[in-house]
Amino acid sequence: DLPNFQVLSLSNLGMYGTLPPSLSNLTQLKQLYLDDNAFEGSIDMIQSLTKLTQVYLEDNNFNDTLDDTSFANSKNLVHLDISNCSFGGSVPGHLFNLTQLTVLDMSLNNLEGKLPAEAMFNTQATNLQFLSLHTNNITGPIPMSIGKLKSLRTLDLSINQFSGDLPTEIGELVDLNILFLGKNNFTEAPVREWIRNMTQLTELSLKSSSLNETIPEWLGELTDLTFLDLGENDLTNTIPQSLGNLTKLMVLILNGNRLNGELGLGQLEKLETLLIDDNDLTGNTDAMCAHDITHFIADCAHSIGAFDVELNCTCCTLCCADENTTCNDAEWLGNHKALWEYGYNRMYWDFEEGIVSPFIDYNNS
Repeated sequence: DLPNFQVLSLSNLGMYGTLPPSLSNLTQLKQLYLDDNAFEGSIDMIQSLTKLTQVYLEDNNFNDTLDDTSFANSKNLVHLDISNCSFGGSVPGHLFNLTQLTVLDMSLNNLEGKLPAEAMFNTQATNLQFLSLHTNNITGPIPMSIGKLKSLRTLDLSINQFSGDLPTEIGELVDLNILFLGKNNFTEAPVREWIRNMTQLTELSLKSSSLNETIPEWLGELTDLTFLDLGENDLTNTIPQSLGNLTKLMVLILNGNRLNGELGLGQLEKLETLLIDDNDLTGNTDAMCAHDITHFIADCAHSIGAFDVELNCTCCTLCCADENTTCNDAEWLGNHKALWEYGYNRMYWDFEEGIVSPFIDYNNS
């Protein structure tokens, strides 16, 4: 009896074309899995399904427009993943009134406009744990009301057009494990002091986010970090050796700054990716070369007219010279996508140059 269907699972079947209007007849449907196909066109026929709890539409080509009517009738949503679907429009404010919502992934679309600050201030989404809006065209400042989402474990607002200063209210999200804010147009400022209180962080990316001054010593207190990206900023002075306390670190990205002095950090035995090129570091990397590193890029090539290299490295996987501006031109963003099949947990970082995973023992592989 089709109208009584509660689960419709059509994931990864190579299906294409538009969704049939008759989909709206499945009035008892609770779980809808249409992800990883080539569907296109409108999703209007889903809007009348009031009992939906889990909706996975990601990785399709719908090219529809989202507004305040989108999913307005789906009051029971727990998971909504509509990432990488070519959606335009804006982030519907009413989604922040869904009391059962734990996952909201709208990343990799063409969303514009500002975040719904008032809806977030009055939020009833007190169970929201995963919010990903990366790789859109969202503008304006990040609203202070972001601090109302107290249950967040993952917040990814990277690769948008956000501007202004980072609100200190983000620092109130003390249960965050993953914080990605890079590749935006924030006001130039040092690494924010409020990050110091976010001791549950395992991943922090502030790539290309207008950071200046020095890397703070207190970053070494965030000892659960496995991923730290401060690349493509205007950070100066030396690398604080307190970062050596981050013994769980697997990915450290510091390239594209104005850092000087020696590298050190030989304590970081779990590092699999280390990018320190396009800086002014000197000396050698002997302490680091005592470990096997999958991706290690530094300024260890001979520059034109120079007798010595800038940094002696015997184990680097790529050596760059100052005048070679395209030496390391890969994005090195890591992947932002946590998969619903794995409970929205991070399984690996997928760089252009390969995969690094916290679930692989590289010493015995």
